[in-house]
Amino acid sequence: MMDIIPTLIDGAVICSLVNSCSYRARACQDCDQLVIKIHNWLKHTSLEYMVVDLQDEKEICPTFLQEIMQLRKRLRVQLLFSGVMVQSRKLLEGFNYGDTFPIFLTPEDAVRALRMQNPGLTEAPLKTPVLFGNSLGKTMDAIHQQF
Repeated sequence: MMDIIPTLIDGAVICSLVNSCSYRARACQDCDQLVIKIHNWLKHTSLEYMVVDLQDEKEICPTFLQEIMQLRKRLRVQLLFSGVMVQSRKLLEGFNYGDTFPIFLTPEDAVRALRMQNPGLTEAPLKTPVLFGNSLGKTMDAIHQQF
């Protein structure tokens, strides 16, 4: 199942996509659920940006991209992408993604641009620490079970 693994690169949180979804159609329930977990994680940590590294996956589930773009509107977080291949790039451009940031080749490029446009954003204190290297899905499932 597709998931996100938060890592720390150049002092910023990078969300790397792992186990890319093979559904490739609209209305993928697994991707819907993952984006809900991302939403809850962003709210839980108070992270105001998200750099998503698609790691040069040839195809990304369109549901995931559509829902992550909707999340961007709802939460008003700075959302940056790196490692985006042609098909996913076209889908993102259909959502007018390029209105604030281009699509970056590497997460490091995205972090530099984020810091230039929003100084201090990557250094803002978080409500709860990010568990680097752990599955975001499992982290949020564990937190949800506590409540």
